[in-house]
Amino acid sequence: MTLPGSATGGTTPADARRTGWWRTNRAALIALLVLIPVVGIGVGWNEWYAYYGYGFRKVAPVEAADRGTVRLAGAEWGPVRSGEITDTAGLTVPDGARLLAAIVPVTPQGEAVSCDAPVLVQQSTGREWAPVRSEVGLAYSADEHERCIAILADEDDPASAQPFSLTVGFVVPGDVAGPFWLEVAPAGDGRFVRFSIDP
Repeated sequence: MTLPGSATGGTTPADARRTGWWRTNRAALIALLVLIPVVGIGVGWNEWYAYYGYGFRKVAPVEAADRGTVRLAGAEWGPVRSGEITDTAGLTVPDGARLLAAIVPVTPQGEAVSCDAPVLVQQSTGREWAPVRSEVGLAYSADEHERCIAILADEDDPASAQPFSLTVGFVVPGDVAGPFWLEVAPAGDGRFVRFSIDP
């Protein structure tokens, strides 16, 4: 028979200190210290990659050279022509707004290129505008393209792509001043074409 607190039974105060909560949960706490940063980095990287990594958002601009052209994604882009359309009779442009237009010649260097419609970006603020056509009452035209299209000299030869032009218009508030960037994002590249314009 043993008595409480004797050498052969019970716990001493020193034993109680050695088996405290921190010591008992040491392995779990170390695992938490390792897992929290790993999970944070993993979630952050996944969100970044979903936004930028699949090519949904282009991150590297290629600005037009002295000639006003850019070679990118198998084509030569530019030089751009831009201006403000002041005669808006017959168009539904809101009061106090401006209608800006831009034309970008595209010369494929072999196969047809693919791209989204250009966007207009105010350089000082980063505000963006998407192109408009039917919204302001402009009729469809087979000669005025908002997106890259494949015009082939020979339907059976994808390398016979012919030059064409992107023709886009933008409605911006009347108090918005340039300069602007006209940005075109070709498919298959993390970069995009950027022209500086001040119509």
